[in-house]
Amino acid sequence: MKLIFLLSGDYIEIGREEVSSLLNIKNFNLIENILIADLKNEKSFLKNCKRLALTKKIYRLLFKCKIDDLADAMKNFGWDSVYQGDFCLRINYMENNKKTLTKNSINVKSNKKIKAKKTAYSEKILAGHVWRSVKNPKVALKNPKTLIQLFIIKNKVYCGLLVYENKEDFEARKAHLRPFPHSSSLHPKLARALVNISEIGENKTLFDPFCGTGGFLIESGLMGIKSVGYDISKIMANGCKKNLEYFKIKGHKVKAKNALKIGDRFDYAVTDLPYGLNSNAMAMYEKNWKKHRINRKIETKDFIGSLEKFYLLFLGNLRKKLKKKAVIVFPSYVNYRLLLKKSKFMVEFEYEDYMHRSLKRKIVKVV
Repeated sequence: MKLIFLLSGDYIEIGREEVSSLLNIKNFNLIENILIADLKNEKSFLKNCKRLALTKKIYRLLFKCKIDDLADAMKNFGWDSVYQGDFCLRINYMENNKKTLTKNSINVKSNKKIKAKKTAYSEKILAGHVWRSVKNPKVALKNPKTLIQLFIIKNKVYCGLLVYENKEDFEARKAHLRPFPHSSSLHPKLARALVNISEIGENKTLFDPFCGTGGFLIESGLMGIKSVGYDISKIMANGCKKNLEYFKIKGHKVKAKNALKIGDRFDYAVTDLPYGLNSNAMAMYEKNWKKHRINRKIETKDFIGSLEKFYLLFLGNLRKKLKKKAVIVFPSYVNYRLLLKKSKFMVEFEYEDYMHRSLKRKIVKVV
């Protein structure tokens, strides 16, 4: 089955990796935020789709054609095979397709309607082909049972039938809305995507050795995945428990424990490493760290060197306890590739996330 994934405009590369990892899709074509892929295994397709964070909508590809052949393709397609009582047809265009715009066309990036003169590719004219080929035709502009979407990409048209729409309210789970908030928490949408790109499935356990307020544990729990979280701070560990209870997450264990002393083995790990000066983990690792924090003249090289030593100890321990894969978030100013190599990890995917002027994050998937 060939599918069209409409990815959200943010984190497009992570969205592509999330689809590939969760649905085991290897062959795909990414054009801006449109991912066209061939799904070989349809088992648990809809269930896995509901886990996706960075995909807005999914369509089944009905046909593709050259733009000059669109009218004939619409006329000849067997619309009775997909019609479900009423329908609506919409046109989405990509960049550099202004000749195909209509007054009802929508920019897939901004989701805004574009004003343009009516052309032969108008939604009304193309919908007429569907109207004339089905029994008891009925148009429903809102909440149609049959939503037909035309994606116009350069000189090609991809026609899709909506099969899934993501209505997950990630904004309601943002860090400042939790009982125990913290400013360093990742956005819930990104946190879920990172859990998904780890490729974790049912009946497996997710481990976050620096769980903080529980962002990864919350998202994994909402997907029915068991989890274990460590945080060296008792305050953070207790706050994490409060957040998990608030979202009614079951099947989790949170411990006030040092990430350098991992005892049990775990299937998958997803974690956002502590970044340095204000880290409780670093304070426990280096006894004189409090002096360094007071001394603002500390050299950057010394700071990064101490942080990398701490990361190396952690990664070496994780390598021994990890059964399958991990997704790790590093600050960009450390030599994460060398650290992973020394710890005998292999990189499968990496992405640079710009946070602000002085900090970028490196999101890395390893095995």
